[in-house]
Amino acid sequence: MELLESEFVTHIPCEVCGSRDNAGVYTDGHTYCFGCAAYGQEEGSVEVKSATLNTKLISGAYKHLSSRKITEKTCRKFGYQVGIQNGEQVQIATYRNDKGHPVAQKVRTKDKKFSIVGDAKAMTLFGSHLNSNGKRIVVCEGEIDALSIAEVYRSPVVSLPNGAAAAKKAIIKNYDYLINFEEIILFFDDDTAGRDAALDCAEVLPVGRVLIASCAPYKDASEALVAGDAQTVINAIFQAKEYRPDGIVTAADTRASIGVPDAVSGIIYPYTRLNNITKGLRLGSLVTVAAGSGVGKSTFIREIAYQCHMDGHKIGMMMLEESVKRTAEGLVGIHLNKNITVDPDTSNREEILASFDDLTKDQQFYLFDHFGSTDMETIVSRIRYMNKALGCQVIFLDHISMLASGSLSQGITDERRYVDQIMSTLRTLVQELNICLIVVSHLRRPQGDKGHEGGASVQLSQLRSSHSVAQLSDFCLGIQVDPDNPTSGKRYLSILKNRHTGELGAAGVLKYDRKAGRLHEVDEDFEDLEF
Repeated sequence: MELLESEFVTHIPCEVCGSRDNAGVYTDGHTYCFGCAAYGQEEGSVEVKSATLNTKLISGAYKHLSSRKITEKTCRKFGYQVGIQNGEQVQIATYRNDKGHPVAQKVRTKDKKFSIVGDAKAMTLFGSHLNSNGKRIVVCEGEIDALSIAEVYRSPVVSLPNGAAAAKKAIIKNYDYLINFEEIILFFDDDTAGRDAALDCAEVLPVGRVLIASCAPYKDASEALVAGDAQTVINAIFQAKEYRPDGIVTAADTRASIGVPDAVSGIIYPYTRLNNITKGLRLGSLVTVAAGSGVGKSTFIREIAYQCHMDGHKIGMMMLEESVKRTAEGLVGIHLNKNITVDPDTSNREEILASFDDLTKDQQFYLFDHFGSTDMETIVSRIRYMNKALGCQVIFLDHISMLASGSLSQGITDERRYVDQIMSTLRTLVQELNICLIVVSHLRRPQGDKGHEGGASVQLSQLRSSHSVAQLSDFCLGIQVDPDNPTSGKRYLSILKNRHTGELGAAGVLKYDRKAGRLHEVDEDFEDLEF
């Protein structure tokens, strides 16, 4: 913000909120009020930057916190004041929303009682308005610790709105902000609550980017600063230990499970023969669905998603070639058993909305509104968020070829290597999160005159761009049209790879019902006489 790019000169009254000395004049001539976020010039009118003027916020003054060894300059930078509430002297930490506007204050009394003034729901991390990205950010439990660290360390530092008790919730809420930094150092109190909270928070942040600091023998950064030991604070940051999730076990730990048959998965496909062969959709697995253009890959994906949702499993859908409206309407159409996306006259809006409400009455499904954001980093971030924050067990990505084509806009010319990177990242992510990730892959055109849309069989070697798509998948499923009648609604399912049971080959016959927009399982001797 502008006030950070020039030097403070003096306090003045604020013409907008009327505070006596909450506004300041800076060396470049601008004025800024830390109470109401009014921004303008020393002479002339003052522009209100905040969306609404929050008159409930308390006016205070910036002072040197001598007992904490925190300077007035640091308090002013972060927006930490001393004021009066209900006749009692209090300390006031001003919190901002994601646009940098003051929206709430955390008020601390002498006996360490806390209260919130303003819009608590809009609060971000304390101090987050000062930096939007960088090499490293330090996250601590409280405002005093943040100010203490800022006294001796120049890089970005923020604190949680409600301490260790609600640490994980605050980290999830501010996830998109935190991942703008290459390293995230959790500098929580060196007690049981702080250590447990640090581990909980590390679990929802990107693996490999989280470090956990310890200020021992002191409880926290403030205690070290008061003791005159600033070096311990610095050492705690630079000697922070990289967090790695649990998962390394000895051979002896596996003895009890050896020889015990794996249970059939509780997450199933909507097709009997496919379930019999694969034993269902398994957590920790990567499933690739492949078919020619226009064969029905997206319809097949929606049928699986609908089955999972109706069985009570939380799902996330990242359909990169369609809008979230189209995806939602597709699931509602399945629920109605009507193809409302192709023929909207089959249902009126009241019936559609009633079906939507019935579909989501017990739990939501989650969609990725991509708006063209198909870079790999964004996709991985949203998959992790869907799992960690929203609890999604099964996530659909349609399709991998869209990610590959997006590489050209990033200046990447070797599509094959880029797909290798994508698949390696997704494979690691599936194991890390223990999710079932179902991705769609396009196929290379086969040799000869007959393409896949004309009935050519689907082969594992035809997966587009890279052999890593097949190599890193646990299951590969193919969908093929009827070679004798390609324009019919008949579809053949085949298993091209099966890491779980090893069984390959025919996995059933489906019929595409154009009127309902659905793929139903039928007998193998089914003949589509309708088309």
